[in-house]
Amino acid sequence: MPDLGLPELIIIALIVLLLFGPAKAADLGGALGRGIREFRHASREDADDAPRSPAMPVEAPAARYCTECGSGLAAEQKFCTQCGASTATAAPGVTG
Repeated sequence: MPDLGLPELIIIALIVLLLFGPAKAADLGGALGRGIREFRHASREDADDAPRSPAMPVEAPAARYCTECGSGLAAEQKFCTQCGASTATAAPGVTG
């Protein structure tokens, strides 16, 4: 797509003036400016509302996962509820 330079923008502005007239073109420009301003304001609010990570991460208890399907397991589970595999085997990444 070609870049829009000053001559192209002037031609576009003249066409808008011819189609809508000076009063309506001013209203369209004002509406466009308000829309851009609201968009910037909303994007700043979203960035301010984003959850922040804590300064020091809280350590979670050691989790157990099924070696077959990877679903989470409770400490007392002997078999995976998803795939039925025995949980007595070593955790993924543990060799022995």
